[in-house]
Amino acid sequence: MNHTEKLYWADAQATSFETRGASLGAHAGKPSVVLAQTMFYPEGGGQLGDLGTLTLGPHVVRIADTQVEDGAIHHVIDGDLSPDVLELLRGGAAADVSVRGAVDESRRRDHMVQHTAQHALSRALANAARAGTVSARLGATSCTIDLDRPGLSDADLHRAEDLVNSVVMSDVPVVTSFPSPDELAKLDLRKQPNAEKSAAGVRVVSIEGFDVTPCGGTHCTRSGQIGQVRIVATEKYKGMLRITFHAGQRALGDARSRHDLLAKLAADLTCGPQDIPAAVAKLRAELKAMRDKLESARSEVADHVGRSLRDALPETPGPHVVPVMRLPGDLAGLRALAVELTKDPRIVALVAGHDEGSGEVVLVVQRGEGAKLDCGAFVQSQTKARGGRGGGRPERAEGRFPRGTSLEELTAAARESLAV
Repeated sequence: MNHTEKLYWADAQATSFETRGASLGAHAGKPSVVLAQTMFYPEGGGQLGDLGTLTLGPHVVRIADTQVEDGAIHHVIDGDLSPDVLELLRGGAAADVSVRGAVDESRRRDHMVQHTAQHALSRALANAARAGTVSARLGATSCTIDLDRPGLSDADLHRAEDLVNSVVMSDVPVVTSFPSPDELAKLDLRKQPNAEKSAAGVRVVSIEGFDVTPCGGTHCTRSGQIGQVRIVATEKYKGMLRITFHAGQRALGDARSRHDLLAKLAADLTCGPQDIPAAVAKLRAELKAMRDKLESARSEVADHVGRSLRDALPETPGPHVVPVMRLPGDLAGLRALAVELTKDPRIVALVAGHDEGSGEVVLVVQRGEGAKLDCGAFVQSQTKARGGRGGGRPERAEGRFPRGTSLEELTAAARESLAV
């Protein structure tokens, strides 16, 4: 299959073209159309392939992806080709059929912005933070750069962000060229070209006075077309630092959504956006105070109920299985009550409640020092038999049982286990 001429190298701003001749191809098991020349950019260099339509004679087909294989660019079809198009591409007229292509313009423009921004940001990170780019991925909704550093300070990231945006605002030319081998050797390339190159040589993208990088992608013609660049997230990845960034309309949309979130949060907190940190700190302090009060009340209730139940037990040696149903099923409260009950070493406590969300029966089983029940084994056997889940240690275990599970039946099972 012949190599496809890349029209987008001559004019990445153009999104429509006309040519003649087409052939039927296939990529990854999907039908494709291969042309002698195209404006569609195939996935590569971290940039996604173009979408759009091809008009083959009287037939319009939708392109769901663009890929390259052995120099031939495959316009991957969205779905199956109609019998008429298949007949056209397989017939003798295919070699001379008129073709009109239309690339999804907004998507192409966005990809140009993101790719040019990536070049500029990679250079800014190298200059301002001494962090080299290992790889980059320009996704449909977010773009990432993996750096050869395990981490960077906020100050480093801010310096790089300020530097790249100063280049954007300077609106310098972005040009592509195919330098001769001698000319290429003299360039201050940010990264070395791949071993493979086109018949024309190595294609270089230059952001005037700032960055020079080998690249086959589509790019802006001036840095000002980027609009703005924002670093929005960082994460550790395989010993490197991965940063996520947005440029152009994506950066504006992200800033707008964050502004809306802050405005809604400020409205809920009845304060200005700049006062949100103080309002949140106040809420945290109030929540901690309420949790402390709740814990104190929970302890008092557990102490009172536990003492009452212990005092009601006969003086016989035991062991005594003591079931308690508490509403609602506050797990921390169930645990606290189990602890209080088992201060009497004769007691095996079965303290249960209902989960307000799911309706499940939540059970805490705990034994006193003198009781011999293996709580973990008991809970596992009962949850397995009743379609629940849970487990634990011999001295204490917890389980969740389906709605409607009888505490009386669980109590009877515990007594039977003790009797064995």
